Amino acid sequence: MRFKPIVLCSFIEGTLTNHEKQKLEFTINLAYQDHMNPRVAPRVVWMEVPVNQAFMEGKQSSAATFMAPLPDGTTNTLRHSFLYRLLDQWCSVTGRDTYEVVITAPDHSLSKEFLSTNRKRMSPLRQIAFIGKTLIRLVKSKSASGQFKTHINL
Repeated sequence: MRFKPIVLCSFIEGTLTNHEKQKLEFTINLAYQDHMNPRVAPRVVWMEVPVNQAFMEGKQSSAATFMAPLPDGTTNTLRHSFLYRLLDQWCSVTGRDTYEVVITAPDHSLSKEFLSTNRKRMSPLRQIAFIGKTLIRLVKSKSASGQFKTHINL
C-alpha cells in the first residue's frame, strides 16, 4: 500500500499568514520527498484554534503543533533528521523560536489510531455528521484558498 500521510497542523487563529502556510506546505512536501520518497505527497490540514482556547502551564499559549506521520518502522536516525528539518523550516518561515512549536513524527499506524480514537469519542451518528461537515469544510477551503483548512473549537 502506498504511504499517504495526513499532516495535521494546528495553530492559534491569526498567528500564521496564508503566505507562511503556503511556504510551510511546500517545505513539508520537500521534507517528505527528501527523507522518504520523491513520490510521497502529504496532505496538509490546517486547523485554526480560536484565540484564548489554548493554554500551557496555566497561561495562554501561542504554540503551534504539527503531527507529521512517517512509515511504520522508520529508523530513529531518519525520524530525527526529518523532525529537525521541519523545525528548522518552521523557524525560518515564521521567524519564531523553536519553543513555539511542537512537532511529532509518529508511526503512520499510531497516527491513524489516534485519529480513529478521537472520532470514536462521539456516538456513531454524530461521527457521520462530524466527518461529513469536516469534509465539506475541507473541500470548500481547498477550492477557495488552495489549502485544506478547518476551524476547531476546543
